Amino acid sequence: MDKILYASENGVYNYNKQLGVFQKDSLLSRIFPSGEYTSGKLIADAQHDKLWGFSKKNISYVSPGKFSDKSVITKIPIPQALRKEMVGYETISFLMDDTYLFGTSSGYIIIDLSKIDLKSYDIAINSITNYAIDGEVFSVNITNASNFSDKENNIQFNYSVAEYNKYLAAEYQYKLIGYYDVWSPWSSQPFVLFKNLPHGEYTFKVRSKVGNNLSNNEALYEFYIAKPWHLSNLMWAIYIITLIVLGVMVHHLYKRYYRKQKEKLMLKNKRDLELKELESEQQLMQLKNETLQQDIENKNRELAISTMSLIKKNEFLNQIKEELKNTDDQKHVKPVIKIIDKNINTTDDWKFFQEAFNNADKDFLKKIKAKHPKLTPNDLKLCAYLRLNLSSKEIAPLLNISHRSVEVKRYRLRKKMHLAHESSLTNYILEL
Repeated sequence: MDKILYASENGVYNYNKQLGVFQKDSLLSRIFPSGEYTSGKLIADAQHDKLWGFSKKNISYVSPGKFSDKSVITKIPIPQALRKEMVGYETISFLMDDTYLFGTSSGYIIIDLSKIDLKSYDIAINSITNYAIDGEVFSVNITNASNFSDKENNIQFNYSVAEYNKYLAAEYQYKLIGYYDVWSPWSSQPFVLFKNLPHGEYTFKVRSKVGNNLSNNEALYEFYIAKPWHLSNLMWAIYIITLIVLGVMVHHLYKRYYRKQKEKLMLKNKRDLELKELESEQQLMQLKNETLQQDIENKNRELAISTMSLIKKNEFLNQIKEELKNTDDQKHVKPVIKIIDKNINTTDDWKFFQEAFNNADKDFLKKIKAKHPKLTPNDLKLCAYLRLNLSSKEIAPLLNISHRSVEVKRYRLRKKMHLAHESSLTNYILEL
C-alpha cells in the first residue's frame, strides 16, 4: 500500500498528494465506530493485502472484495478487555495460511481466520422473579402469561445466549412494551429489574448481539398487573355515584346560596332605593325649606318696607302738624290737626302691620303673650317693633310719641317681664 493514513477519534484520513491535504476516508473510518476508538494504530500487511485496526470491541482488517475492487472490512469480535494489549503498541504478524499472531501484555493470541465462526445465536429468557411489596419473593412460570396483583409489581427478567467462547462477549438489548417502548442501550448485563410498575398489560422483549451478529430471535414474555382496589371497576362505580351525589348536593347548596345572595341583593337594592327616596325627600324638604326661608325673607322685606312706610308717613304727618301749630290762624288749622292725629293714631295701620308681622314671624305675639300674660296691646306693639330690631328713634313715630316716651315704655316693659338689669330687652325678644 502506498497510501499515507492518519487515524483519530473523528475517523481515518487519507493524504491527497495532489492537493497536499488529508481527506476523510468513509470506508476506513468504519474501523472505529463512535465511542470505540482506542489508540488509532493501523498495521499494513501489504504482502497479503490487509490493513489491521484495533477498537474497544473488535480487531478489524480491510481486504479487497472477492467480486469487486471495493474493499471489505471484516471485524473479529475480540474486545479490548480480553486482548489486554499495550495501547498504542499493538502488533499482529502473519504466520502461515490464514493464521496470525497477536501480541498481548501477557502472551500471544493465535487468530485463524479460516476458523472464525460468525454465526448467529438464539436468546432465551431463563427465569422471572417477582419481588412483592410485602417482602415475598417467588419465581414465575415462564411458559404461560401471568396475571399479577397490584402489589406484585417488581419484576426481574434473567436471560442469556448459549455461547461459551470466552473471546466472544454477548450484549443484550430490551424493551417493555406498555412502559418502555424503545430498545435500551446495549449492555452485557444478563438481567433487568423493573420496579413499581403501574397496572396494565405489558410485553417484555429482549434480543442479543454476539460479536457483531444479532440473535436469530427476540425472546418475549407477556404479563398483566391488576389495578389496585381503589382503581377497580367497583370503586370507579362508587366514585361516579359519589360524584353524582356530591354534584346534586353542591347544586342544591349553590341554588340555596344563589337564592340567599339574590335575596340579599334584592334587600340591598330595596334599601338603596329607600335611601335614595329618603335622600330625594330630604332634598325636596331642603328645597321647600329654602323656598320657605325665601318666603320669610320676602315677607320680612315687605314688613320692613311697610314699617318704614308707616314711619315715613307718621314723620311726615308730624312735621305737617308741627308746622300747622306754628301758624296764626289756629281756628282753621285745628280741624286739620285733628285729621292728622286721626291718621296717625288709626288702628288700620296697626292691623296692616300686625297681619304682615304675623305672616313673617308666625305666632310670635301669641308666644310672648302666653309667656307674659300682663302685657297690654301697646306693650305687644312695642315688642313687635323691637322684634324687628328697630331703635327707639324709629319706634317713636310709629307710636306717635316722643323718643323719651319710648325709653319709658321700654323700661316699664322690662319690669313686666322681670328682666335682670344687665339683660338686654332687644336681645331677649330676638332670642324668644
